[in-house]
Amino acid sequence: MALNKFTESLKDKVAGATEFINDVKDESKQKLVSYVNGLGEILPIIAETGYRLNAIDIEVSIPPGVNLQFEKVQDVSKEKIDSILEQNKDKTLLKGIVTSLVAADEFHKKVQLGNYAFTEITIDLSIPPKVHIKFVRK
Repeated sequence: MALNKFTESLKDKVAGATEFINDVKDESKQKLVSYVNGLGEILPIIAETGYRLNAIDIEVSIPPGVNLQFEKVQDVSKEKIDSILEQNKDKTLLKGIVTSLVAADEFHKKVQLGNYAFTEITIDLSIPPKVHIKFVRK
């Protein structure tokens, strides 16, 4: 009898946890869609800072993630980038992406890897965010 009570209690707890996880998944998906849709608005602004988005990888998981692969196509002065960010200070996603791109670009210029050349900067909009700098053999 005690085993049946325990089993029923465990089933209830598992059901509750499953429901919670499904709610988190739904909320995460909604936030993911919001981020991805917000990218369309800021990509032209990012292009003004000298970076072009080459690819987007979307992770539909817990936590969700968006992987943005950028290529630097033009040198833009720090003053112009600062001005662009100031004009768009209400766009926090823009600021985070551009700040990460500039920092990664400054870092890659200091790295000397002989037969390897810098090709792209990847930003993972995940928790926590990550920045990757890609070098390939020349």
